[in-house]
Amino acid sequence: MISNFRVAVLITLTAGTAACTTVTLAPGADRVRLTVNATDISSCRAVGSVKAPQGSGLDGEPTIRNQALGLGANVIFVTRNITGSEEGVAYNCP
Repeated sequence: MISNFRVAVLITLTAGTAACTTVTLAPGADRVRLTVNATDISSCRAVGSVKAPQGSGLDGEPTIRNQALGLGANVIFVTRNITGSEEGVAYNCP
């Protein structure tokens, strides 16, 4: 039978490893621009919203870039920028 101590150590190690996963940018997502300037998107078409899950840590930005790319966007108008909880509106700009 496994002792309670071993179970606690296993759970701690598993949780710690899960928190260290990183989001990889999809091919082309590095070309998605982020902006907070409304004039940058004045001639653009909104294609959807993007949002990093709460507690994403430093993976918030790659997450929303990947989402925007999936929507066919090339610019994100950032409406919330707290590390790990970035969100905004994805735009397709000429």
